Amino acid sequence: MAFAALALAPAGLRAQDGGEPALRLFETATVRARPLTSATASVTVLDREAIEATGAASVAELIRFVPGLDVTTSGPRGGFATAQIRGGDPNFTLVMVDGVPLNDLTDQVGGAVNLNSLSTRDVERIEIVRGPLSSSYGSVGLAGAINVITRRGAAGTGIEARVAAGDDSALQARVGGGRGDERRDHFVSAWWEREKDRVVRDDFEQLGLQGNARLPLARGELKLVGRVATWDSEDYPEASGGPTHGTGATRRSDHDEASLGAEWRTGSEALPQKVYLAAYRHELDRLSPEIPPGPSGFVPAFSERTEFTSLRLGWALSQLAAGSARIGLGVEVGVEDGESDATLALPAPFDDGSFAIDRALGGAFAEMLAERGRLLFELGARLDVPEGFDPELSPRAGIRWRAREATALRASAGRAFKLPSFFALGNPIVGNPDLVPETMLGADVGVDHSFRSCGVETSLTWFYNRYEDLVDFDFGTLQNVNASIDARGLELAASWSPTDEIRLLGNVTRQELDRDGSSAPVRNRPEWIGGARLVWRASTRLRLEVDGQWVSERDDEQIPTGPGTVAGYQLYGSSLGYTLGELWALRARADNLAGKDYEALIGFPGPDRSFLVELSRRH
Repeated sequence: MAFAALALAPAGLRAQDGGEPALRLFETATVRARPLTSATASVTVLDREAIEATGAASVAELIRFVPGLDVTTSGPRGGFATAQIRGGDPNFTLVMVDGVPLNDLTDQVGGAVNLNSLSTRDVERIEIVRGPLSSSYGSVGLAGAINVITRRGAAGTGIEARVAAGDDSALQARVGGGRGDERRDHFVSAWWEREKDRVVRDDFEQLGLQGNARLPLARGELKLVGRVATWDSEDYPEASGGPTHGTGATRRSDHDEASLGAEWRTGSEALPQKVYLAAYRHELDRLSPEIPPGPSGFVPAFSERTEFTSLRLGWALSQLAAGSARIGLGVEVGVEDGESDATLALPAPFDDGSFAIDRALGGAFAEMLAERGRLLFELGARLDVPEGFDPELSPRAGIRWRAREATALRASAGRAFKLPSFFALGNPIVGNPDLVPETMLGADVGVDHSFRSCGVETSLTWFYNRYEDLVDFDFGTLQNVNASIDARGLELAASWSPTDEIRLLGNVTRQELDRDGSSAPVRNRPEWIGGARLVWRASTRLRLEVDGQWVSERDDEQIPTGPGTVAGYQLYGSSLGYTLGELWALRARADNLAGKDYEALIGFPGPDRSFLVELSRRH
């Protein structure tokens, strides 16, 4: 189900913007949209109002406050930012735009998506699902998924233009608009953004166009989504020690992306069907400097050009009634093709880092959802037959019990797998063609409760994930190897609304990770992650937010320094929104208000105090 819109939120909890939940159905990891109160997974949704109010420019900045999720970045927009869900690797997180996966398997990080490259402009909502998702998506989403869903046209949408400016040469411009009714709609937007020198010599510039449409077709409905973006960045290579311990030389990366999604819904009301397509293309040109020899090895200078294409086509029977149960099923086929033309600054024959791999995919899936009184349970499974690997079965089960009006108990468990990335398999220097698929057995148990008399809402979740055959880089052999890791922890989210104008939100995650057969720590996994936000709706025109994030120390390893520890840090920010009549709006965002000196990775300083001011006008 590669083309599926997420629409998830914790049952009993309001969206994290201070308003009532606008979403009552969800479609992620399910063949057919169903009531939000039937969700058994751990989910979070950020709606458009919350996104606009924060003033965050990128998805990486926006999702830092989601429980169970750690955003690690090597810098601001020019750097590489990834999301780790419940202790999983960054490439275990499936990232989608309008349901189309963006994970590039030729990438050196194994398919992780740079969340700094995803703008928050014209985003309707962002949803995060935590837990194994192979029962729905096959060889992606080992630890969870993030889906960025763009705005759609509606009656009265019209055209809107925005300009923004800030320190460190931050500039943004955007124009978009659309319209729609009950039968059809469309929305198109274009944007340009630039930022440079926030941390030494980083640089980022992007130009993009995205759109979507919905229209009646052949006794059904056709939905189309598309996105193209070209962006350039200048940053410091991974494991280089950054500007502090590295040589000071930066790498230059030029990206061209295109994605397309289509979904045709047809059939009768009693037997609805859909056919869907998801396609993604990413081209990268990169020049990377040498990382000189250090305690953890060295990396020669290199140039590379990579091309990656993924295509998935599927059919699903959305709902088949069987007594009190509802059954959905479908089939999916696809292909992944990756090529890298790389030249390393080494003597022949060690100067060739090129590889080319393609593989076919195929799978069949089914799910069942049944309710009896206050009890709801679901079962799902998918069988994949990937080319070059053994068949993989991915089952999942979930249960939800509404103990009382304000309390719900939930539990879910499942198995997921991820095929080795093309880089991990095929790179002539560090690749290992004998790698086997990574697998995960995951489970969680949670309770959602509302203390309605005092306006407090809470959600507590315990999780456990067992990662087998995890692809890990061994600094000793300078090669990718398979390893096994256990991850367990607790997620707590709470909100308090003492008045209609004020809301306080907070969350904290504690996680522990252990590596089989080794006392070596798992890199870049903080034990504690937490955050809080105060939302004040001072009037119908003015809204103010103040936020804080706390991250404990973490272990890391850089080539120039060897293993080490990154100190914990605290960051504070604020955003303000003010509407000027019916057409004009002013927004401002300030980050790192205290001017904190900190590092997210050894040798990679975090951005200093910064601000961005945006003016918009509707037509």
